[in-house]
Amino acid sequence: MLRVILWKIGCELAHVKRALWPRFARKVHYFAFGANLSHAVLEQRRIKIFESFDYVLDDVGLCFTQPGFYRDHGYASADAAAGEAVYGRMYLILERDVERMDYFEGVPFFKVHEKVKRRAQGFEFYFYRARRAVDGLKPTREYLDYLIEAYRQMPAVPAEYLAAIESTEVLEVFEPLNETGVFVTDIDRWPVRLHPWLILYERSCSRTVEYLWHRSLLQWMIRS
Repeated sequence: MLRVILWKIGCELAHVKRALWPRFARKVHYFAFGANLSHAVLEQRRIKIFESFDYVLDDVGLCFTQPGFYRDHGYASADAAAGEAVYGRMYLILERDVERMDYFEGVPFFKVHEKVKRRAQGFEFYFYRARRAVDGLKPTREYLDYLIEAYRQMPAVPAEYLAAIESTEVLEVFEPLNETGVFVTDIDRWPVRLHPWLILYERSCSRTVEYLWHRSLLQWMIRS
């Protein structure tokens, strides 16, 4: 639970830095393909977009392999896949907002995502990829609709790509986690009799993060 506390403190400090020292001259290109395709999500997170254009990321595949907060719950990841592509949007955002986005994406302390950097067409950019990809996960209806709504507004997205996303099976039953992975990284090194308690600990930490994810005491300070 200490990591959860440190994560939230770090997130709040990142909000303060963004509000008081935004450093508008320092910007970064970020490729989005999940919930951050939604303007509503970006507004909720107070991420300022200076430039935006549709972009196709080659040699990766859109997979729901990032474990979420419930059993069989997954978020999108751009996993390595030769010959495949992911459609999304390239955003130009502040470095300060990159720091904040890292906290929303669980990079500090939880290390659930890695930041992959690439160079193309004369500029550098980055995107997030699941560190521990798990097959067989399902997005929620709300999350999948973020992608579908965005893709329907992107002329370059092929019909078959959109159809594949639309046909994705969604999570219908929200059951508590029944395994570890983020807060208990190697359960097998613990005595078997402790496994149920470790799973309960993982579940408690995960639910706490879910509750705190978009709650903040200081994010209101970000005005522009």
